[in-house]
Amino acid sequence: MFELDGKVAVVTGAASGIGAAVARRFAAAGATVVLADVTDASELAASINGRFVQTDVGNEDQVRALMASAAELSGRIDICVNNAGISSWGLIVDARADDYTDAFRVNTLGVLFGIKHVVPYMSSGGAIVNTASILGVIGYPTNAAYVASKFGIVGITKVAAIELGAQRIRVNCVCPISVNTPMLNAQPNRDEEVQAFLSMAGYQKVVEPEEVAATMHFLVSDDCLVMTGQSLILDGGLTSGVSPTILELTEDAFNRGASKVQA
Repeated sequence: MFELDGKVAVVTGAASGIGAAVARRFAAAGATVVLADVTDASELAASINGRFVQTDVGNEDQVRALMASAAELSGRIDICVNNAGISSWGLIVDARADDYTDAFRVNTLGVLFGIKHVVPYMSSGGAIVNTASILGVIGYPTNAAYVASKFGIVGITKVAAIELGAQRIRVNCVCPISVNTPMLNAQPNRDEEVQAFLSMAGYQKVVEPEEVAATMHFLVSDDCLVMTGQSLILDGGLTSGVSPTILELTEDAFNRGASKVQA
């Protein structure tokens, strides 16, 4: 099940983290993988018999060239994972236009360009998966630029699924909670973000890149032909409702307040 034998897959942001895990998993399932990143991923590409194309996904000409290069392998592209992204943080009152421009250029336009330029090489049965975030469906303080850019990915995914449905091309996105990647671990607010999300989630666990890759593998396989326009949320139950941890924290705060009143 979920074989990808003979398929050509493009994965952006493939030098590390989620992208690298996806590239390895797809190759193990039989796909020929074209890895794209601004960072050199040639060693990883060689190790899985793939191809590396250095690409800035925020540059439309480079994305166009990436897809043309990938199509040279067999005349088509079967799978595209638009995963490349950057983080951004800061209060809205301290916002700089450049922070928002950079986030949209890479995170949102990178997905848009990926879809636009892969479709000409896709036929019936093609699958596109975009990496959004739990912050593509909920807000989070100090992350407005990132949140806005990831909400944009969710919206683009839905519209692309509608527009490409008649061509039998499926478009979905994944929205994970904090993922154990170099990008997360480089964030100055890393510990606060993880603590906040795990406190809100019933199933308290940082997501591993391989777990996101497994979800993407399901979405691109021929065993999943009717799922499109969806945002799969990988959040340990965060968006399901109030977690026991939050209840405990609330109860503790209430008891402390009650003690002060009684005193």
